[in-house]
Amino acid sequence: MNVPKGDYGYYLNFIVQKSDGTAYDLTGYTITLKVWRAGSPDILIMSGACDIVTAASGICKYLVASGDFDDLGRYEAELELTKVDVKESTKTFEIIMKESG
Repeated sequence: MNVPKGDYGYYLNFIVQKSDGTAYDLTGYTITLKVWRAGSPDILIMSGACDIVTAASGICKYLVASGDFDDLGRYEAELELTKVDVKESTKTFEIIMKESG
C-alpha cells in the first residue's frame, strides 16, 4: 500500500479476511491500525482506531490524520482486533510513504 507523505483527510480501506480467504466478521470488535518502521515492531510510529463499515463483510477504514504519515520510507503495519477476552492481529502488510504529487 502506498500513501503520500504528509497528506491527510482521506481513508485507508481494509477488508479483513480469515486464512481461507473468507470475510472475518468484525461484529463486536474494536479495530486498531498499528504502524512501525520495518524491522522495529516494538516502536510504533502510529496507532489509530478504525471505523467498521460492514462488520459481516470484514470491511473497515482508517481516517488518515495530520502527522500520521510525515516521513518517507517503508513501514510495516497490522490491524489489531480486540473484544472481550479476544486480541488478534492480522498478517503484517507493507506501507510505503512516498512524496505526494
